[in-house]
Amino acid sequence: MKRGIDYFPFDVDFFEDEKIQLISARFGIKGEVCAIRLLTKIYRNGYFIKWDEDSACLFAKVAGKEFSPGLVNDVVYELVRRGFFNKTIFDSFSILTSRSIQTRYLKACSRRKQIEMDEQYLLVDSSEFKNLKISRACSSAPSFQKCIHFSEKCIHDVNNLGKNADIFEQSKVKESKYINNSSGDEVENPERSDTKEIIQFFQDNFHPDISSFESETLLSLLDEFKKDMLLDAMKIAVKSNVRNLRYVEGILRRKKSNPFGGDEYAANGNRSRGVQKKDCTDKRKNKILTDWSQVSDNWDDYM
Repeated sequence: MKRGIDYFPFDVDFFEDEKIQLISARFGIKGEVCAIRLLTKIYRNGYFIKWDEDSACLFAKVAGKEFSPGLVNDVVYELVRRGFFNKTIFDSFSILTSRSIQTRYLKACSRRKQIEMDEQYLLVDSSEFKNLKISRACSSAPSFQKCIHFSEKCIHDVNNLGKNADIFEQSKVKESKYINNSSGDEVENPERSDTKEIIQFFQDNFHPDISSFESETLLSLLDEFKKDMLLDAMKIAVKSNVRNLRYVEGILRRKKSNPFGGDEYAANGNRSRGVQKKDCTDKRKNKILTDWSQVSDNWDDYM
Protein backbone atom coordinates (compact mmCIF):
# COMPACT_ATOMS: atom_id res chain seq x y z
CA MET A 1 0.00 0.00 0.00
CA LYS A 2 1.32 3.43 -0.97
CA ARG A 3 1.97 5.67 2.03
CA GLY A 4 3.42 8.81 0.48
CA ILE A 5 1.70 11.47 -1.62
CA ASP A 6 2.68 13.00 -4.96
CA TYR A 7 1.64 16.55 -4.12
CA PHE A 8 1.16 18.57 -0.96
CA PRO A 9 -0.25 22.08 -0.34
CA PHE A 10 2.42 24.72 0.08
CA ASP A 11 1.46 27.73 2.19
CA VAL A 12 1.95 31.03 0.31
CA ASP A 13 3.01 32.58 3.63
CA PHE A 14 5.67 29.94 4.18
CA PHE A 15 8.53 32.46 4.00
CA GLU A 16 6.61 34.89 6.23
CA ASP A 17 6.48 32.33 9.04
CA GLU A 18 8.61 33.57 11.94
CA LYS A 19 10.20 30.13 12.33
CA ILE A 20 11.38 30.15 8.70
CA GLN A 21 12.50 33.77 8.95
CA LEU A 22 14.67 32.89 11.93
CA ILE A 23 16.12 29.93 10.03
CA SER A 24 16.82 32.21 7.09
CA ALA A 25 18.44 34.81 9.33
CA ARG A 26 20.83 32.21 10.73
CA PHE A 27 21.54 29.97 7.73
CA GLY A 28 20.51 32.12 4.77
CA ILE A 29 18.84 30.60 1.73
CA LYS A 30 20.41 27.22 2.54
CA GLY A 31 18.23 26.99 5.62
CA GLU A 32 15.10 27.69 3.58
CA VAL A 33 16.09 25.09 0.98
CA CYS A 34 16.70 22.50 3.70
CA ALA A 35 13.27 23.15 5.22
CA ILE A 36 11.49 22.73 1.87
CA ARG A 37 13.48 19.63 0.93
CA LEU A 38 12.69 18.09 4.33
CA LEU A 39 8.97 18.63 3.72
CA THR A 40 9.12 17.00 0.29
CA LYS A 41 11.03 14.06 1.75
CA ILE A 42 8.49 13.66 4.56
CA TYR A 43 5.45 13.74 2.27
CA ARG A 44 7.13 11.36 -0.15
CA ASN A 45 7.48 8.94 2.75
CA GLY A 46 4.07 9.74 4.28
CA TYR A 47 3.85 11.90 7.36
CA PHE A 48 7.28 11.49 9.01
CA ILE A 49 10.90 10.53 8.46
CA LYS A 50 13.48 9.00 10.75
CA TRP A 51 16.44 11.30 11.36
CA ASP A 52 19.97 10.25 12.34
CA GLU A 53 23.57 10.80 11.25
CA ASP A 54 23.15 8.62 8.16
CA SER A 55 20.05 10.59 7.19
CA ALA A 56 22.02 13.84 7.41
CA CYS A 57 24.81 12.46 5.21
CA LEU A 58 22.42 11.18 2.53
CA PHE A 59 20.37 14.39 2.64
CA ALA A 60 23.48 16.54 2.18
CA LYS A 61 24.71 14.39 -0.72
CA VAL A 62 21.43 14.75 -2.60
CA ALA A 63 21.06 18.46 -1.80
CA GLY A 64 24.42 19.35 -3.34
CA LYS A 65 28.04 20.01 -2.52
CA GLU A 66 27.22 23.29 -0.75
CA PHE A 67 25.33 21.34 1.92
CA SER A 68 27.39 19.50 4.51
CA PRO A 69 25.95 16.97 6.99
CA GLY A 70 26.88 19.34 9.80
CA LEU A 71 24.97 22.23 8.24
CA VAL A 72 21.94 20.04 7.57
CA ASN A 73 21.94 18.77 11.16
CA ASP A 74 22.20 22.32 12.50
CA VAL A 75 19.18 23.36 10.42
CA VAL A 76 17.16 20.34 11.55
CA TYR A 77 17.91 20.93 15.24
CA GLU A 78 17.01 24.59 14.90
CA LEU A 79 13.72 23.70 13.16
CA VAL A 80 12.95 21.33 16.03
CA ARG A 81 13.87 23.94 18.63
CA ARG A 82 11.66 26.53 16.94
CA GLY A 83 8.67 24.17 16.84
CA PHE A 84 8.61 23.63 13.07
CA PHE A 85 8.87 19.92 13.92
CA ASN A 86 7.47 18.42 17.12
CA LYS A 87 10.25 18.41 19.72
CA THR A 88 8.74 15.73 21.95
CA ILE A 89 8.46 13.19 19.14
CA PHE A 90 11.96 14.04 17.93
CA ASP A 91 13.50 13.71 21.41
CA SER A 92 11.68 10.43 22.05
CA PHE A 93 11.95 8.67 18.68
CA SER A 94 14.28 10.76 16.43
CA ILE A 95 11.28 11.33 14.17
CA LEU A 96 10.57 14.51 12.17
CA THR A 97 6.87 15.31 11.99
CA SER A 98 4.34 17.85 13.27
CA ARG A 99 0.63 18.29 13.79
CA SER A 100 0.28 20.45 10.67
CA ILE A 101 2.21 17.94 8.54
CA GLN A 102 -0.03 15.11 9.70
CA THR A 103 -3.19 17.16 9.13
CA ARG A 104 -2.18 18.06 5.55
CA TYR A 105 -1.21 14.47 4.87
CA LEU A 106 -4.52 13.04 6.10
CA LYS A 107 -6.53 15.61 4.15
CA ALA A 108 -4.55 14.80 1.01
CA CYS A 109 -5.35 11.10 1.58
CA SER A 110 -9.04 11.66 2.33
CA ARG A 111 -10.11 9.57 -0.71
CA ARG A 112 -8.05 6.57 0.30
CA LYS A 113 -9.97 3.71 1.82
CA GLN A 114 -7.69 3.44 4.85
CA ILE A 115 -4.68 5.28 6.21
CA GLU A 116 -2.58 3.63 8.89
CA MET A 117 -0.64 5.76 11.36
CA ASP A 118 1.55 4.77 14.29
CA GLU A 119 0.00 5.53 17.67
CA GLN A 120 3.36 6.70 19.06
CA TYR A 121 3.74 9.46 16.47
CA LEU A 122 0.12 10.59 16.27
CA LEU A 123 -0.41 14.32 16.90
CA VAL A 124 -3.93 14.83 15.50
CA ASP A 125 -7.42 14.05 16.75
CA SER A 126 -8.15 10.69 15.16
CA SER A 127 -11.93 11.20 15.38
CA GLU A 128 -11.73 13.87 12.67
CA PHE A 129 -10.57 11.37 10.03
CA LYS A 130 -12.88 8.44 9.32
CA ASN A 131 -10.38 6.47 7.22
CA LEU A 132 -7.63 6.64 9.86
CA LYS A 133 -6.49 3.37 11.41
CA ILE A 134 -4.23 3.61 14.46
CA SER A 135 -1.55 0.96 14.71
CA ARG A 136 -0.31 0.26 18.20
CA ALA A 137 3.29 -0.75 18.69
CA CYS A 138 4.04 -3.79 20.81
CA SER A 139 6.98 -3.50 23.18
CA SER A 140 8.22 -5.09 26.37
CA ALA A 141 9.41 -1.72 27.65
CA PRO A 142 7.56 -0.45 30.75
CA SER A 143 6.41 2.71 29.00
CA PHE A 144 4.38 0.66 26.52
CA GLN A 145 2.66 -1.65 28.98
CA LYS A 146 -0.49 0.44 29.07
CA CYS A 147 -2.50 1.74 26.14
CA ILE A 148 -4.25 5.08 26.45
CA HIS A 149 -6.33 5.18 23.26
CA PHE A 150 -10.03 4.62 23.79
CA SER A 151 -12.92 4.64 21.34
CA GLU A 152 -10.66 5.90 18.54
CA LYS A 153 -10.13 9.15 20.44
CA CYS A 154 -6.57 10.36 20.42
CA ILE A 155 -5.10 11.83 23.59
CA HIS A 156 -3.20 14.48 21.63
CA ASP A 157 -6.27 16.71 21.51
CA VAL A 158 -5.26 18.34 24.79
CA ASN A 159 -6.44 21.91 24.50
CA ASN A 160 -9.09 21.04 27.07
CA LEU A 161 -7.30 19.89 30.22
CA GLY A 162 -10.32 18.24 31.77
CA LYS A 163 -11.11 16.19 28.69
CA ASN A 164 -7.51 15.11 28.32
CA ALA A 165 -7.24 14.18 31.98
CA ASP A 166 -10.33 11.97 31.69
CA ILE A 167 -8.85 10.11 28.71
CA PHE A 168 -5.55 9.75 30.52
CA GLU A 169 -7.18 8.26 33.59
CA GLN A 170 -9.27 5.67 31.77
CA SER A 171 -6.16 3.52 31.42
CA LYS A 172 -5.95 3.15 35.20
CA VAL A 173 -8.82 0.82 36.00
CA LYS A 174 -8.41 1.28 39.72
CA GLU A 175 -9.02 5.01 39.44
CA SER A 176 -12.79 5.37 39.66
CA LYS A 177 -14.11 8.87 40.12
CA TYR A 178 -15.53 8.15 43.56
CA ILE A 179 -14.74 5.67 46.34
CA ASN A 180 -16.53 4.79 49.55
CA ASN A 181 -14.96 6.03 52.76
CA SER A 182 -15.12 4.30 56.14
CA SER A 183 -18.62 5.65 56.79
CA GLY A 184 -19.91 4.41 53.44
CA ASP A 185 -20.14 7.88 51.83
CA GLU A 186 -18.80 8.50 48.34
CA VAL A 187 -15.78 10.79 48.19
CA GLU A 188 -13.51 11.71 45.29
CA ASN A 189 -10.73 9.22 44.70
CA PRO A 190 -7.40 10.88 45.73
CA GLU A 191 -5.54 8.94 43.01
CA ARG A 192 -7.68 10.61 40.35
CA SER A 193 -6.84 13.99 41.86
CA ASP A 194 -3.12 13.11 41.83
CA THR A 195 -3.27 12.27 38.12
CA LYS A 196 -4.93 15.56 37.28
CA GLU A 197 -2.35 17.47 39.29
CA ILE A 198 0.51 15.77 37.45
CA ILE A 199 -1.06 16.50 34.05
CA GLN A 200 -1.73 20.11 35.02
CA PHE A 201 1.86 20.66 36.12
CA PHE A 202 3.24 19.04 32.95
CA GLN A 203 1.07 21.17 30.66
CA ASP A 204 1.80 24.37 32.57
CA ASN A 205 5.56 23.92 32.85
CA PHE A 206 6.73 21.54 30.10
CA HIS A 207 4.39 22.09 27.14
CA PRO A 208 0.61 21.93 26.63
CA ASP A 209 0.63 19.26 23.89
CA ILE A 210 1.17 16.00 25.77
CA SER A 211 1.99 13.06 23.50
CA SER A 212 1.00 9.42 23.81
CA PHE A 213 4.54 8.50 24.79
CA GLU A 214 4.68 11.19 27.49
CA SER A 215 1.29 10.18 28.87
CA GLU A 216 2.34 6.56 29.17
CA THR A 217 5.60 7.59 30.83
CA LEU A 218 3.84 9.85 33.34
CA LEU A 219 1.34 7.14 34.12
CA SER A 220 4.10 4.59 34.68
CA LEU A 221 6.09 6.97 36.90
CA LEU A 222 3.00 7.85 38.92
CA ASP A 223 2.40 4.15 39.53
CA GLU A 224 5.98 3.57 40.65
CA PHE A 225 6.68 6.74 42.65
CA LYS A 226 4.67 8.91 45.00
CA LYS A 227 2.99 11.98 43.55
CA ASP A 228 5.06 14.42 45.65
CA MET A 229 8.29 12.72 44.60
CA LEU A 230 7.33 12.92 40.92
CA LEU A 231 6.35 16.58 41.27
CA ASP A 232 9.66 17.39 42.98
CA ALA A 233 11.61 15.74 40.15
CA MET A 234 9.59 17.67 37.54
CA LYS A 235 10.27 20.92 39.40
CA ILE A 236 14.00 20.16 39.33
CA ALA A 237 13.81 19.59 35.57
CA VAL A 238 12.02 22.93 35.10
CA LYS A 239 14.53 24.74 37.31
CA SER A 240 17.39 23.18 35.33
CA ASN A 241 15.60 24.13 32.07
CA VAL A 242 15.66 20.48 30.93
CA ARG A 243 11.99 19.83 30.21
CA ASN A 244 12.38 16.19 29.32
CA LEU A 245 10.74 13.18 30.99
CA ARG A 246 13.87 11.09 30.54
CA TYR A 247 15.64 13.64 32.72
CA VAL A 248 12.82 13.46 35.27
CA GLU A 249 12.94 9.67 35.30
CA GLY A 250 16.72 9.76 35.79
CA ILE A 251 16.32 11.95 38.86
CA LEU A 252 13.69 9.62 40.32
CA ARG A 253 15.69 6.45 39.74
CA ARG A 254 18.85 7.99 41.20
CA LYS A 255 16.93 9.10 44.24
CA LYS A 256 15.32 5.67 44.59
CA SER A 257 18.61 3.78 44.33
CA ASN A 258 20.41 6.02 46.82
CA PRO A 259 17.88 8.00 48.90
CA PHE A 260 20.29 8.96 51.71
CA GLY A 261 23.53 9.72 49.95
CA GLY A 262 25.46 10.13 46.73
CA ASP A 263 27.18 12.81 44.73
CA GLU A 264 26.17 16.39 45.30
CA TYR A 265 25.43 18.54 42.25
CA ALA A 266 26.50 22.14 42.05
CA ALA A 267 24.17 24.82 40.73
CA ASN A 268 26.44 25.50 37.75
CA GLY A 269 25.85 21.98 36.45
CA ASN A 270 29.35 20.67 37.21
CA ARG A 271 29.42 17.45 39.13
CA SER A 272 31.32 17.56 42.40
CA ARG A 273 31.86 15.09 45.18
CA GLY A 274 29.55 15.29 48.16
CA VAL A 275 31.16 16.71 51.26
CA GLN A 276 30.97 14.49 54.30
CA LYS A 277 30.55 16.32 57.57
CA LYS A 278 32.59 14.83 60.37
CA ASP A 279 31.23 14.49 63.87
CA CYS A 280 33.90 13.28 66.26
CA THR A 281 31.37 12.51 68.98
CA ASP A 282 29.25 10.21 66.89
CA LYS A 283 30.60 8.73 63.64
CA ARG A 284 27.23 7.18 62.94
CA LYS A 285 25.90 10.65 62.13
CA ASN A 286 28.26 11.02 59.17
CA LYS A 287 26.29 11.08 55.94
CA ILE A 288 26.56 12.44 52.41
CA LEU A 289 23.37 14.28 51.74
CA THR A 290 22.16 15.16 48.27
CA ASP A 291 20.58 18.54 47.70
CA TRP A 292 17.79 17.63 45.24
CA SER A 293 17.06 21.27 44.49
CA GLN A 294 20.36 21.47 42.64
CA VAL A 295 20.86 18.94 39.88
CA SER A 296 23.23 18.67 36.94
CA ASP A 297 21.95 19.83 33.56
CA ASN A 298 23.91 16.99 31.97
CA TRP A 299 21.71 13.98 31.22
CA ASP A 300 24.82 11.78 30.94
CA ASP A 301 25.13 11.95 34.74
CA TYR A 302 22.06 9.74 35.01
CA MET A 303 23.03 7.04 32.50
